[in-house]
Amino acid sequence: MRMSVFTPSNNPKYLNEAYASLARQTLPEWEWVVLLNGGAVDWRPPVDDPRVVIAFDGSVRGVGSAKRAACAKATGDILVELDHDDILGSHCLETTRDAFVAHPDVVFVYTDCAQIKADSSRDDTTFNLAMGWEYDDQTLDGVTYLRCNSLAPTPHNVSYIWYAPNHLRAFRRDAYEAIGGFNPDLVVLDDQDLMMRMFEYGEFHHIKELLYLQRIHEANTQSDPDTNRYIQEQTVRYYQERIGAMSRAWSHRNGLAQIGLVSPTSSTVEYEDPLQRVMIDPFDPRLPFADNSVGRIVADDLLQRIPDRAALFNEMYRVLADGGILFTMTPSTDGRGAFQDPSHLAFYNENSFWYFTQEALRPSIPTLTARFQVSHIRTFFPSEWQQIANIPYVQANLLAIKGGPRQGGPLLV
Repeated sequence: MRMSVFTPSNNPKYLNEAYASLARQTLPEWEWVVLLNGGAVDWRPPVDDPRVVIAFDGSVRGVGSAKRAACAKATGDILVELDHDDILGSHCLETTRDAFVAHPDVVFVYTDCAQIKADSSRDDTTFNLAMGWEYDDQTLDGVTYLRCNSLAPTPHNVSYIWYAPNHLRAFRRDAYEAIGGFNPDLVVLDDQDLMMRMFEYGEFHHIKELLYLQRIHEANTQSDPDTNRYIQEQTVRYYQERIGAMSRAWSHRNGLAQIGLVSPTSSTVEYEDPLQRVMIDPFDPRLPFADNSVGRIVADDLLQRIPDRAALFNEMYRVLADGGILFTMTPSTDGRGAFQDPSHLAFYNENSFWYFTQEALRPSIPTLTARFQVSHIRTFFPSEWQQIANIPYVQANLLAIKGGPRQGGPLLV
C-alpha cells in the first residue's frame, strides 16, 4: 500500500520543516508531491531525495484547484494531505497505513492534532470547551503538546467545518476518484466539501492519537475577517444542502431504520425513499421500533398535531440511536400558520426547542426523559406562497444524546 503525501504551496517559508518531518518517518516508503506556484517555485528540498516530486501548474486558481492538481500527480493508493506549514509526527504515515490495512472498509482516516506557534513552539489556544471539545497533554517525538481530541465521525460532526475531522486527513485514491476529487472551483472549504461527499461514499476511522502539528500564524486562511465570515456562513449552507444525504448514508451503513412520521391530519405529507412512512396516533404516539434502532426520523408538519410533547419526544428519542437525527419542520408562531389550522394542537417557534435541549428548562416538561442537542435550527419561508401568506416554518434538527461519542455544539447542560 503506497502512501502519497500531497502539498500545494505558494510560500516556501515552512517547507523545509515539513520535509524534515517526512524524512523522520518510521515508514520510509512514501512519495511527497509538492505542487509549487506563486513565491515557492524555486524551492527544492535541502537534500536530493527521489521520494520528493516537484510539480508546477500555472493554471491553478485557488486551493481546491491546487489540491486537485497535486493529487493528480500522486501515484499512491492512499492520499495524505500535509499543509505546507504543518508537521507530521514521526510515526504518522506508518500508523495511518496500518489503520487502512486493519479496516479495509474505511475510505477516510483522520487523527488528533495539536496547534503550534509560528516558531514551532507549543500553542495552548483552545476551542470553546462548552461546544464539546476536550484537550489533554500528549508527547510527540519528545515534546509535549496540547492535544485536541477530535470528534467522532457522525453526520452532524462531519457536516460542519467547526467539528469536522482536522488533520491528519488521508483517503483511499479509489474513493477520492469515485466522488470526483477536490472541487477546483473552491477557494475555501475545499476540505469540508470533500469530506461531506466522502462521508456519503464510505466509512471514516478516527485514530485517537496525536500525529499532526498544525501551525497557527498570521497568514492562516481564517485570520482574514472577511474570509472567516464567509467560511462561517458557507459551512451552514453546506450543512443545509447535505445533512440529509449524510444521515441517510450513515443510517444505511449502521443498519438503522429511517422513518417519516405522519398523523391522520398530515396524511398528505410525502417523503422520499428510503424513508419508511409511519402513521402515528396523535393521542398515543408510540412507534413500532426497538430502542436505538432508528438513525433518522423526519417529522414534517407533525409536531403541531401531537398534544403531549413529552410523550412524542420521549418516544422518538427512545427509538433513535445515539447520534441519530430528528429532522422537524413546523409552522412557527412567528407567523400565521401555527394558529390558523384547527387541527393544530401544539405550538412551536425556535425558542420552544430550548426545553428539549437545555437542562435548566427541562423541569417545565416534568415527564420529559429525552435528551436532545441542537444540530441546526432556523426560521424561514419554504416557498414564495408561504412568504406571501406569512407562514414561516421553524426547522429544527435535533441529535439524540445517549452517552456515546461526543457531538460538537452546545452541550445539554
